Amino acid sequence: DIFIAKFFRNFKKGFYVDVGALHPINGSLTYLLYQKGWNGINIDMMQENLKLFNIFRKRDINLDVAVSSSKGSINAYLFEVGSGVNTNQLKIAKKWKSKINKNFIRRKVKKNTLNNILISNKVVEDFDFLNIDVEGNELNVLQSLNFDKYNPKIICVEIHDTNKMYTYDENAIKNNPIYIFIKKAGYKKIWNKEFSFIFKKDR
Repeated sequence: DIFIAKFFRNFKKGFYVDVGALHPINGSLTYLLYQKGWNGINIDMMQENLKLFNIFRKRDINLDVAVSSSKGSINAYLFEVGSGVNTNQLKIAKKWKSKINKNFIRRKVKKNTLNNILISNKVVEDFDFLNIDVEGNELNVLQSLNFDKYNPKIICVEIHDTNKMYTYDENAIKNNPIYIFIKKAGYKKIWNKEFSFIFKKDR
C-alpha cells in the first residue's frame, strides 16, 4: 500500500478496482488512496465484509459478487469474517482448513465477469489501479477483463503456487500462467514482495 501510494503521489484524484477487497482499512491496498480523495469499486463475495465497506468507504461502489469468467452463480468457501483466505476453489479451502484448523461454510454467490462489472458501472477505460487477491482465482479474473478496452495504469496481483501453499520460488513464479498472461497483456513487473506483484503498463 505504501509503494502504491508513492507511485500515485502526484495523483490527487484517481479510480481503483479492488477484487477480493476483504476489509476497508486493515490490509487494504486502496485505503491510503481513499484517504487522499480517490474512489473506486470494492468487490468481495462475503456479504459481511461489504457491510464494513458501506460504513467506512461511502464514496466507493461496494459489490457483493464473485468475479469469474462468466455470469451466473458459483460456490464460495468462506471462513470467518475478515479472513483473507476465502475462495471459490474447494481444493484451496480444504488446504486452508487443515493449515489454520478452522472450518469454512459453503455459500452460493452471484458471479460476473470483471468486464461486465466495469461496463455496468461506467468505469473509464484507462482507470488507475487494479488489485486482485482472490485465493487461486486470479487468472480467471484477469481473463474476464478485455485488455483491448481497459488499461489500468498498474495492476497488483497475488501469484503463488497453490500446490505448495505459498512457497516462494522466483523462477517458478515467472513460469506461472498469471505472470505470463499479464506480460502478454503489455505489462512489466516493477515491484514485488514475495507473493504480491505489481505490474505497470509498458507503453
